Amino acid sequence: MKLSKRTEYGLRAIVQLARLRPREFVQSRDLSTQESLPNKFLESILLALRRGGFLESKVGSGGGYRLSRAAKDIRVGELIRRLEGRLTINQADEVGESTPGEVAVRLLNNRLTAATDEVLDIMSLEELMEHVSKASGSQQEMYYI
Repeated sequence: MKLSKRTEYGLRAIVQLARLRPREFVQSRDLSTQESLPNKFLESILLALRRGGFLESKVGSGGGYRLSRAAKDIRVGELIRRLEGRLTINQADEVGESTPGEVAVRLLNNRLTAATDEVLDIMSLEELMEHVSKASGSQQEMYYI
């Protein structure tokens, strides 16, 4: 399973919004510069997130995008489903008769999909950002000889 560029870019942008100034508006071109993302594509992603209720937007001077809810109230699973749809692990068609091996693979894929949904629905954007901070902090403190 691999996330689409749309979902990847959306997650990168919303993490930046939450990290930088959660209550201030940030322009899409600033987000695209900070994360090295194509601005037009990012703008369509931000609009989808706004329509999904994750972002607020403001037009004009001092305008841009900001989180519509606190990061602790946004579930990563919600974000991904808004951008990607439901994540499935190699879901095969259930047409006709199946061999025991095909049934086993389908059952395993269903369990993996359910486990993925559970993990993503438990994790908030705030928790994701805490993991990012820890990972970034450990990288900055690493010394090479």
